[in-house]
Amino acid sequence: MVNEKNERITDLSYLEQLSNGDKGFVKEMIEVFIVQTPEGLDNLERHLSNKDWKMVRAVAHKMKPSFTFVGVKELTGVMGLIEEYAESQTHLELIPDLLVKVKSSCAKAMIELEAAKNFF
Repeated sequence: MVNEKNERITDLSYLEQLSNGDKGFVKEMIEVFIVQTPEGLDNLERHLSNKDWKMVRAVAHKMKPSFTFVGVKELTGVMGLIEEYAESQTHLELIPDLLVKVKSSCAKAMIELEAAKNFF
């Protein structure tokens, strides 16, 4: 899957470098992302609807490194904003739209990663 600019949303070069050539490790990390991300997004949505800002911050913080591992750099920044806004309880009205962006990008990333894991 590609974004509007016909570019991949994921970049596995960091994960490949981290793995030191262990293709099994790369595949395992991709699978962990594919399994855990939907659960994290559901948790974010639930905590957002409950206005539980402490948990919104905690979930965003926990999810952020996974986007770094699979190279979805834009989402690392977006999750950082969600984390920051929830912690400071400022700009809370922006979090729902940020979450929509995260969910959309995650859907694209998941498709790319499902295809990519077959090469490892």
